[in-house]
Amino acid sequence: MYDDGRVFLVAGYWAKLKKAFAAASVYVVADTATIASSLAKRCMPQFLPAGVMSLAEVRRYVAYMKRIVSGDEICLMQEGVARQNGRLPEDQVFVVVGFSKNHSPDRDPVVNFVAAKGEAEATMLQQSAMPSLSVSGVASLAKLLQLLSRMEQVATGEMPALKEQGVIR
Repeated sequence: MYDDGRVFLVAGYWAKLKKAFAAASVYVVADTATIASSLAKRCMPQFLPAGVMSLAEVRRYVAYMKRIVSGDEICLMQEGVARQNGRLPEDQVFVVVGFSKNHSPDRDPVVNFVAAKGEAEATMLQQSAMPSLSVSGVASLAKLLQLLSRMEQVATGEMPALKEQGVIR
């Protein structure tokens, strides 16, 4: 099994002939996020990486979001989103990732958690709370749980991924 810090999801876009873009992602096993992104670009020249997330990060996000669902943590909440039997629905808790417009784009992303009725509402709620945030991605807990499962399959070797030469299990 590969270490959680060495299994990455590299998200990006496939460049098309007419400058149209289609979102895509690829799993990579590498020593660092920078190497993972670079490897994806080298192996697939038409792929334009836009963000990288490790299995370790996904685990941390999922754990925190589960605490929000159970009421053990609080977060920014859209009006009208309510707890049922003390819990929030998993598809109404989101992680919002973006970059501060006040900093250079090579800075670490800003990660926030929001309870909202949908992805668009989560984005708008977070941007109204932080006007300097340029949102680059939003995912519900339900989606992150699916991603976590797939990344764990990459870590155990059950699912194929690009692999940096020399990475040891």
